[in-house]
Amino acid sequence: MAELVQGSTEGFAGNRSLITSRLSRIWRVACSTLVPMQLSMALAARLIRLMCMLMLAGALLPGFGAEAARRGQAITVILTDDQPELQLGPSMQSREDAGGRLDATAALATPAADWRAMRTASINFGFSTSAWWTRVTLRNATGHDVERILDLGSSLLDHVDIHVLRPDGTQLQGMSGGDRLPFAHRSENVRTIAMHLHIPAGQEVTVLMRCQSHDGLNEIITPTLYTPQAFTAHVQLETLAFGIYYGLLATVLLYNLFLYASTRQTVFGVYAAYVGCFLLWGLVFRGYAFQYWWPDSPNFNNQALAVIVSALYMSLGLFLMKYLDTAHSVPRALHRFAAITTAAQGLCFLPAFLNLYSATFILNSLIGSVEIIGLTTIIGVLVIQQKSKAGRYAGLAFATLTIAALLYYLRVLGFVPANALTDNLLQIGSAAEALLLAFGVADQMNTLKTAKLHAERQALAAQTALNTQLESLVSSRTAELEMANERLANLAITDELTGVYNRRQFNKDLAAAVALHTRHQTPAALCLLDVDHFKAYNDRYGHPAGDEVLRQIATALRQQLQRASDHVYRVGGEEFAILLDINEPPDKVMRFITQMLAAVQGLGIPHEGSPFGIVSVSMGLVILKAQGAPRTATELYSAADALLYQAKQAGRNQVISQTLD
Repeated sequence: MAELVQGSTEGFAGNRSLITSRLSRIWRVACSTLVPMQLSMALAARLIRLMCMLMLAGALLPGFGAEAARRGQAITVILTDDQPELQLGPSMQSREDAGGRLDATAALATPAADWRAMRTASINFGFSTSAWWTRVTLRNATGHDVERILDLGSSLLDHVDIHVLRPDGTQLQGMSGGDRLPFAHRSENVRTIAMHLHIPAGQEVTVLMRCQSHDGLNEIITPTLYTPQAFTAHVQLETLAFGIYYGLLATVLLYNLFLYASTRQTVFGVYAAYVGCFLLWGLVFRGYAFQYWWPDSPNFNNQALAVIVSALYMSLGLFLMKYLDTAHSVPRALHRFAAITTAAQGLCFLPAFLNLYSATFILNSLIGSVEIIGLTTIIGVLVIQQKSKAGRYAGLAFATLTIAALLYYLRVLGFVPANALTDNLLQIGSAAEALLLAFGVADQMNTLKTAKLHAERQALAAQTALNTQLESLVSSRTAELEMANERLANLAITDELTGVYNRRQFNKDLAAAVALHTRHQTPAALCLLDVDHFKAYNDRYGHPAGDEVLRQIATALRQQLQRASDHVYRVGGEEFAILLDINEPPDKVMRFITQMLAAVQGLGIPHEGSPFGIVSVSMGLVILKAQGAPRTATELYSAADALLYQAKQAGRNQVISQTLD
């Protein structure tokens, strides 16, 4: 992380003139489409400025590589059989083709000094009408032909040409795609732009890509190389995750539509519209709508996204004004300001129908930023001056979304690693925001219902019995909710496969044990164990059998525990931890852990891939003496991990222990 930040700083320093020349052009698209945390005007303004700085940095310094990275020779990526997934971004180089006139041969023939090495997995060309060429060399070192899938990780890239070239410059494969062409032009039937590569044994090929935006608004790409099996698994997992996300939004949408139909409360209808816009935005932005709904209508796909973004802003403003009752709860000027900016969003999508795609989002950003400031001010007034519960719900919801957005832009700029979690932070944040706002609306309705019941109790003494029954029902529901929360809390700290505690609970308990040892000079013991030759077991017997082995080992270890304060944790794939609260000599602790080793051996699970013939474990045991020196949780864990490594190096199926003074 330190190297990345340092490299980013150097990139800024080396491109001040570039920043100055582009500032006026880029500032118009530097505003986010997400709402910052609504606690006060000052705090909101800081968050807005931070998001604008992050986006501005991404636009001015594309990917921290296309404009601000070091120059150098082409990097060769060695392909082996043990690379199911390989991010190509850090190994790629790019060059700008300002006029967009170069072909593949001319681009490849340009001097090495014209190419700049990328720094991050995600590549951002910023706001630019230029064509951008990227290249990377792949060498097949497997001894046989390999098949790979090149996935750009973007569904909205306007124009992209991919050339796979031999060392002599002749083309081996090629593809033209982008969301400005019908979906049938894509070589892979997936939501993102992807291409199947065939690389002969022992040969070296150069993957040359030309990316260009329709009118300057470039999309971020994350070039990744997959094996066909890994790509299929990636697509399936991604589809499942997005299915859960869209299903969650659809559930909230249908629930609020039902509430609106049954109660005729406008707030439910407007909130349903807001959630519906979020759902449609996700389907279009992630490429599913283009893939399944209108694959032959690329222009409509781009126009639909522009309309949905405008509708999203409008429904957001309308919902907050209705939910927070701004007509009566805040000064009239603030209410009018929010109403005008919300209505102005209805004009933002018009340039998209004139094929001015980027102009739509420039207007969205400008007017949306003004709208955000107004809504932020309203929520700040409600929270600080009036202590509004609805304002707190809205503030918490949009703070959650803002945090997710900030982390997402940090990933875009390379400060946070790109992975399945960080790639989908906007979806996670928006889902959390939708749920929190739904809770807020429900809470508001419950508050109104409670007030109505209270008035009825005062007016109608005869309904005392009914009121008592209602109170009992509320208490019963509260108890059920508490029980449900307790079950959810247990699920959050339990490993789903083995039933023992998970890594999150282990970190918490380990920190508590170390703190207790430091404060009261009490002894403690930590044992890490790892299943020997587990990968070989999975390869031979299959992953379901491997899962069953982990369950049996977890059960055997848990049955050996003698105290309520002793626990077994699953901290990794086949790695477990045992945290002991001891008051006995170290040799007795060692005997106890040896018994646990024997318990695993006693399972007698056949393992033809192990020299012992059965499934065994290696264990590293660290004991903290009662009067020992203060230790940190990291030190204790590292010591146990080192002993576990020694046990493996010494032949496995044994315990190596150490007592720390």
